[in-house]
Amino acid sequence: VTGTPQEVTAADGTLVWAGYIRGFGENAADISNSGAYFHQPLRLPGQYFDDETGLHYNLFRYYAPECGRFVSQDPIGLAGGINLYQYAPNPLSWVDPLGLSGEPIGSENNPFDSSRAARREAMRQAGIPTSQQPISQSQNSSGREYSYETPKPGGGTGLSSVQEQTMDISHPDKPHWEAGQVKTDDFGNPRMNKYGRPQLRNGKGKAYYGKGGCE
Repeated sequence: VTGTPQEVTAADGTLVWAGYIRGFGENAADISNSGAYFHQPLRLPGQYFDDETGLHYNLFRYYAPECGRFVSQDPIGLAGGINLYQYAPNPLSWVDPLGLSGEPIGSENNPFDSSRAARREAMRQAGIPTSQQPISQSQNSSGREYSYETPKPGGGTGLSSVQEQTMDISHPDKPHWEAGQVKTDDFGNPRMNKYGRPQLRNGKGKAYYGKGGCE
């Protein structure tokens, strides 16, 4: 599950705790190699186990892991979504560290740790297999660009592009990857932007990564 602790080690690297977290944050097992119980209260991102209630404290409200819901309504109302008790649509790819509004992994406010993870997510959103090899690649001051042959609706193949954006003036200091089908002219040639990159059609995939994130 995204952002949950898996192991705790001592200063010398000795494993003192390992746990198993179920799909919606319920702690299924504690294993201690130290011979004594080790209390590890961290659960889903932003949550702290409350011994008195058995619930998870999530800053603005409490969360019940056995049913995967908050026990009180969202304090920001419908601004957090139409379900006032929902944690997130999918805890494998979303987080809600404040108990207000879920954020998908790879969004602007919840970026991936690495450029590679963001690139693969943008490709998945655009329907480009992450195992597929590009037919060409290039690089400019904003980052790398990979071109792929992909199936077209109705048959045949078209061109898709996966582009790294580190100098997007509309998202300063927010590096990300974009992926999607390439726009073409009346003769089937790729339309290029002023930076020499293929223009992408609407419906493109996009995923952010932290500034300084490694490949």
